[in-house]
Amino acid sequence: MTDDVYKSEHDGSDDSRRTFAKKGALAASALALGAGASSTAAAQDNGEALVFPHHYIPEQDLDVLSQFEQGNTVNVLELDGETVPEISQPDEYNGYVVRYDIGEETAGATGFLFLRNESLDDGDTVTLSADATMFSSELNILSVSINGG
Repeated sequence: MTDDVYKSEHDGSDDSRRTFAKKGALAASALALGAGASSTAAAQDNGEALVFPHHYIPEQDLDVLSQFEQGNTVNVLELDGETVPEISQPDEYNGYVVRYDIGEETAGATGFLFLRNESLDDGDTVTLSADATMFSSELNILSVSINGG
């Protein structure tokens, strides 16, 4: 990531949450090339997660590549620096860069996953269920059940 891109993401400019998410996904894809551990997040059976619709592939395993810094998680879960009614405390969430395991022939799709008061480790594998519901229309984010790999 160039210094200019980094500065524009972190200098308080008016980049929208979606722009941040798109840039983050590209950066995560680049970082993810070398990641490859595989353990299972058994403690997450039937947990709830938040995921953007364009990052949601139901009943597909995904691997945790890395955890967001807390400040980035808060920024993504706010709208123009303000909380939304569904998330009054965005700092209670942990954000993760994840990659779907969709076969050895492809690099996989990269996205974001958010858990409230729960945590995952790099290399953990979880599966998103097919029971997604709209969690916040203002953030355009879904709530979905997750299960350990």
